[in-house]
Amino acid sequence: MIASLILKLTETCNLDCSYCYMFNSEDKTHTRVPKFMHLETGLQILTRIEEYLQARQDASLRLVLHGGEPTLWPESSMTPFLKALKELRQRTGKRLSIGLQTNLYSYDAALLHRVVDAGGSIGVSLDGPQPYNDVRRITHSGEGSYRQVFENLQLLEADGLLPYFGGVLSVADPGIAPEAYLDWIKTLPKKEVSILWPIHYNHDNPPQRDYGAWYAELFRLWSEADDPTIRIRIFRDAIKLLLGSAHHGDGVGGDRLSSLVVDSDGQYERHDYLRYFTDGAVRTDFNVFEHSIESAAEDPIIKQCRDLHAVLPEECAACTHSELCGGGFIANRLGGTALDFTRKSIMCDDHRRFYDTVRTYVGAIAPL
Repeated sequence: MIASLILKLTETCNLDCSYCYMFNSEDKTHTRVPKFMHLETGLQILTRIEEYLQARQDASLRLVLHGGEPTLWPESSMTPFLKALKELRQRTGKRLSIGLQTNLYSYDAALLHRVVDAGGSIGVSLDGPQPYNDVRRITHSGEGSYRQVFENLQLLEADGLLPYFGGVLSVADPGIAPEAYLDWIKTLPKKEVSILWPIHYNHDNPPQRDYGAWYAELFRLWSEADDPTIRIRIFRDAIKLLLGSAHHGDGVGGDRLSSLVVDSDGQYERHDYLRYFTDGAVRTDFNVFEHSIESAAEDPIIKQCRDLHAVLPEECAACTHSELCGGGFIANRLGGTALDFTRKSIMCDDHRRFYDTVRTYVGAIAPL
């Protein structure tokens, strides 16, 4: 079953982030597809979504408006698309949720209100305190983006949009002192953050820094702060998973990655996590005009991602953390020439240090 659909509305961006998997990775798909998704393609995707939800009455779907930078999609496409999306959501109800993932470098209150009116939430990408964010998240002229994005974040509250702000998406950086990172979270208009494992490390490119110790120390500081307004998704997911929950994101418990991407040309793709592996690793033989979501979900790599327990690395089977880690983030399990998830993550030691800390904490508050 597919749980999320990520739409590449644009193949362009107003930032030039150094680690960007769309434009600065091994994958060069963006050079071979339209800069902007055609409205006809977008509307066909909505047809496929309705078809999928009608066929699977037990299913729900998360639709993420993505890019590139999705707010750069021309208004002539965005406005009728959001109108059709709102009508679709009225027919499907809570079974279809919507999110916009933006860098918020440009601020268009009217557009954000249209997204919200269609039933959407707003996620913003930002990588910690200004000196660290501005090393990587830069403009095409090489200037830092932090000040403008942070000012735009403040506008969300003034424009009545803060209730629809789903939080900040941030890439882990051991160069930031965990104390400084936690203090930075406290400055956000809503203290909700998703911290991603880096996707550009694999068996051909191992990490040079200790991410596990960084996550572990940040977790310790967060748990000792005991502030329920500070929500760090990977921490909450790990705790819930240890306490028996089956609902979590793909940062922990790598048992499934039930996502499809639709690129600007209407082609179904595998998850963006594979873009750093090799050029074209994300592409499938399916497109929205000829194939249903169910058909695209049968792509052999997508099928593996939907049941990662079936390709759990042998050395992980006896590991204490196998249910938490699931073999590790799939991007970090790759290497060589084949899309093969049967090796444990190159960041196994990092995962172990982090999950040791979480398991000790949960064992103290609710013995396992």
